[in-house]
Amino acid sequence: MLYKNKTIQYAILISCLIGLLFSFTPIAARLPKQIAHLFSNHHHSNNDRFTRIGTEWPPQPKQMDNIVWLNRHFNNRVVNQTISSVGLAATARSFSNNDIHELGNRFTYVGTKESGGKQLQSSQQTMTYYSHSNNTTVEVDIDQGDIQNITLISPSKYQPPLTDDEVKEAVTIARTSIFQDGFDRIQQLEGYGILAFKPTSEISAGDRGFYDTRMAYVSFHEHIDARPEFIAWVDLAQQIVIKSGEDQL
Repeated sequence: MLYKNKTIQYAILISCLIGLLFSFTPIAARLPKQIAHLFSNHHHSNNDRFTRIGTEWPPQPKQMDNIVWLNRHFNNRVVNQTISSVGLAATARSFSNNDIHELGNRFTYVGTKESGGKQLQSSQQTMTYYSHSNNTTVEVDIDQGDIQNITLISPSKYQPPLTDDEVKEAVTIARTSIFQDGFDRIQQLEGYGILAFKPTSEISAGDRGFYDTRMAYVSFHEHIDARPEFIAWVDLAQQIVIKSGEDQL
């Protein structure tokens, strides 16, 4: 009786083990292909097609021809565009009052726009200056580096935005004037400037709001987000302060 019981016990144990083994089969079938691939009992016979790990990374197909490095090609294109832009700006600044008498002795280079639309490189550009000496906007059309045409625009008709150099000059002029008026506080403040326009009450029919001179509106703050403590209107053509004072807001 005991022998029979042990036999039955062994039979039950073996049945459990067999059942457990077969229960893993559906799980393996449900594994992702990448994992199943790792556990599959196969091997690759094309090891000679690629360079070995440790010599190049990532491994490269051997005997490659006509390789195009897209990243290098892209970088070269960007570099060429940058060089083109830098060269264009250098060309614009290389002109002087000897080349363009309309600029006078005091002027600032504002910028250059290309006439070639969306082309990466164009031989035709229009350079914009503001002549403080002659109080006028000067537009110079060039083609392949040669001056083709010069246009003068009255300040009351149009003025380009202030350049960084003009802002610095306007802030210096305003700061000096306000300090000389006895406001020592001005020395602890940051100065900011933009092109000034006429107030609405001074604009008549057909008037575009530009002043008859290169006028900068300058304000002084503790920081850019703080309220202005002092304000000034600076005539850059004459390099003088037209009016200034403490801000009453």
